[in-house]
Amino acid sequence: MKKLVAEIKEHINHYLVLLFILIFGALAFFYFQRVPQVQVLSVFITAVFYVVWGIVHHYLEEDLHLRVVLEYAAVALLGFLILLTLIKRV
Repeated sequence: MKKLVAEIKEHINHYLVLLFILIFGALAFFYFQRVPQVQVLSVFITAVFYVVWGIVHHYLEEDLHLRVVLEYAAVALLGFLILLTLIKRV
């Protein structure tokens, strides 16, 4: 836990950008509740920005590898699919 806190303190700007991306995506998701097509678009855009953020973050840390990119893409895809099923279910 101490290592995580130290990592966040060291790269606070990176994590503030990530927080902004995720909050903006959540707000857009709830704001467009009555327009499912726009909800899907906002979730997709959030997922893309999440992957781009991960790539840029690890590039700046000089530890960018294909495995890292695939991991961020997998998490984004999983989140996208979960929210997509929630949107289409209603």
